[in-house]
Amino acid sequence: MTENGSDIAEMKPARRVDTTAGPLVTKVLLLSWPIVLTHLLQTAVSVADIWMVGKLGAQELAAVGIARSVMFVLIPLSFAVAMGVQILVAQYCGRQEMEKADRVVKQGIIAATMMSVLIVTPVGLLISGWLMRALGATPEVVEHGVPYLQLLFAGVVFMVLSFVITAALQGAGDTITPLLLMLVTNALNIVINYVCIFGVGPVPAMGVTGAAVGTLTSRILAAIAGILILSSGRFALTVNWVGKWYVRWRLWPRMFGLGVPMSVQGITRNLGFMALIKVLSLTAAGMYAVSAFTVAGQVRMVTAMVGLALMSGATTAVGQNYGARNLRRVVRANWLSAGIAAGISTVAAVLYAVFSTQIVASFNAHAEVIRIGSQALILLAISEPFLTAGMSISGSLRGTGDTMSPLWISIATITVLGPLLSYLLAIPAGMGTVGVWIGYDIGVIARFFLLAWQWQRGKWRELAGQEPS
Repeated sequence: MTENGSDIAEMKPARRVDTTAGPLVTKVLLLSWPIVLTHLLQTAVSVADIWMVGKLGAQELAAVGIARSVMFVLIPLSFAVAMGVQILVAQYCGRQEMEKADRVVKQGIIAATMMSVLIVTPVGLLISGWLMRALGATPEVVEHGVPYLQLLFAGVVFMVLSFVITAALQGAGDTITPLLLMLVTNALNIVINYVCIFGVGPVPAMGVTGAAVGTLTSRILAAIAGILILSSGRFALTVNWVGKWYVRWRLWPRMFGLGVPMSVQGITRNLGFMALIKVLSLTAAGMYAVSAFTVAGQVRMVTAMVGLALMSGATTAVGQNYGARNLRRVVRANWLSAGIAAGISTVAAVLYAVFSTQIVASFNAHAEVIRIGSQALILLAISEPFLTAGMSISGSLRGTGDTMSPLWISIATITVLGPLLSYLLAIPAGMGTVGVWIGYDIGVIARFFLLAWQWQRGKWRELAGQEPS
């Protein structure tokens, strides 16, 4: 392959969905269903982890729940690269400038590696215990959670690399390859987690730490497999690993300018979740409420992942058509993606509410955890369609290059309004955990309407004359 990638531009990309031509409904569905399954597979692994850890006890379950909330405050720093790569790759592919798309991928890999190794890992290792204690974790919970958290932070570079490679392929319209990659690595993740958590044969039972061992091992394998995929020359994108590796500083401001707002949004959103955990720890139920929220939150990740999938699909579909300057298809792609997201999550929300007790009981047998977790699934089901549809519209706005509006709206509603109302309703108003769920619902619903209003304003049309580079 030549440095300018001219041979790539002439090569027919495998498994690539081009949304700029043909029936848009069909193209959006072809693009989105593998992303939905990819994220659901990831959720299945997380659910399996929580299920296995839940068998160890309520304190272990709370440890993993708090540890994950801490980790996902810092990891979005590196995810900024993945989102910037996906948006630029989608826009370049829409303009059939494949050599530029491949150049972006290479820079994304460099940037993700540098940020993970130089910032996320050392900071995460340093503040893990302090953050868990700040969230109200008991000494026993901290004892279980810190080793789990530090092990994941130590190998975060592999996790971020796998996300960058997945985002690049999805931006190019290849959503099948990430699905197959996720299927294999997640199956290995579940098997390794079981062996390491409970102990099988010569492998000793590691408890909560074993869950981190399984997750880290699977992410290392996913990163290696992704590198091999980009090296093969048989997929939508190809990276020349033998060529010169150097930083193209002129590209970084554009890549980070698109990705950083989503990264900051991810950080602030998870700060909002951490605030909810703090409020729950102040209720009469204490750590039992945190354990219940961990279970309910993990179950609800099924629909959250549908939202993330349609957000990613909307970013690609809108980005490709935006790059091709077909604004009519841009609008249609947005509302199609949002409608699909809301439809799927509505069905899931009904199932959550109807089978709430049975779902929570399958994770943990403690009566208080079951009661509060069931309550959470029923009340949080109200906001599920608004959650996923809002995520999809966020992806559409990002596909046009408007990455700031979703950030400010998320901060106002998910980081500030939701947690504030949760505290006021739960503590001063005396509603306990019920007040937490109601406050969260209001924040999610408010975000959806603000995002829909922002899209209808059409400010993103003003960016249509700008080059995606």
